[in-house]
Amino acid sequence: MGQLTWFPLPFGLVVVFVDFFAVRDVNGRLPGAPAEAWNEHAVLQSIDAFIPFAQGRIALLGGLFIAAALLFGLVEFGLGRRPAGLVLGTGFLSAVYVAAMPVVYVLNPVTGYDVEFPEPSGAYSTVPFDMDALSPPWYLPLLGCVLAAAAIAQLITVRGVVRRGAALPPSPRRAWLLLLPSAFLPAFALANFVSDRIARATAPPGSFWEADSALELMVQVCAFAVVPAAGLVLLGFLLRRRGLRPCSLLFVGVLTVVYLLMLFLVAWTNLRMYVDEQSGFSWSVPGWREEVTTGILCAAALAQLAALALLARRGRDVQPVVNMDERSA
Repeated sequence: MGQLTWFPLPFGLVVVFVDFFAVRDVNGRLPGAPAEAWNEHAVLQSIDAFIPFAQGRIALLGGLFIAAALLFGLVEFGLGRRPAGLVLGTGFLSAVYVAAMPVVYVLNPVTGYDVEFPEPSGAYSTVPFDMDALSPPWYLPLLGCVLAAAAIAQLITVRGVVRRGAALPPSPRRAWLLLLPSAFLPAFALANFVSDRIARATAPPGSFWEADSALELMVQVCAFAVVPAAGLVLLGFLLRRRGLRPCSLLFVGVLTVVYLLMLFLVAWTNLRMYVDEQSGFSWSVPGWREEVTTGILCAAALAQLAALALLARRGRDVQPVVNMDERSA
């Protein structure tokens, strides 16, 4: 079993133990904790639901580390004989794994206790306790240190994978797919711009400030997505000219994760562009806008994943490049 596979497991085990002892401490002090006056009626519900919530949350977080180990194992043993695939898969999964550490921190079972309880009136009450104040003083700092150590250990492992990787000859027919991110975002922006022009030409006269704000927000979100897209384009040129070098392949995997997250954010903003629009402008937006723009974003994500799959197929049983120091030795 390689380092990629087993490294997440001990850290996941430590996270589970830290969460368990913190939950036990908080559960013992919860009945005597001061409650917020406006939802005191939810005190008993909140106390009764805390342990089941904490058990489920600890199981979820522990399961995430187990899933990480299984996925890394799949990459390590499934692509171990394909240098390009191993480095690409390592970069992709490591970016997701490291980015998940802050999520694990926020979703902890103590300060992350955010269940809502139904009231007789049909409304909902939140947890009536200040969970931040109830959290043991050692808990969050210790949890943060464990998660930081997990991220650092993963980065060290990634460095080892890159150093023993092999440089492969250029692959223009496969690397050119990395140039596509630069085309999808302009196509997406153009579709939104055309639909906006059509709506403004056919909408009744009035103030469209909500539509203007929605379009401005979309432009800003797209501007963020341009950064990883531009990085992928640059790496595509490097791979075409200099070959499939391990460092470049690693950055392709990392930037792909950032790019896909940005596409998700763009898609979410796109779907909600005119949800709260009250001026009547949204009634004049062409019906094809949402289908066309969503289709472009899905095509962008699939094209990027296809580029990774094609690059990962390059190279089999290729010996690592020997550096100058090893030759002299």
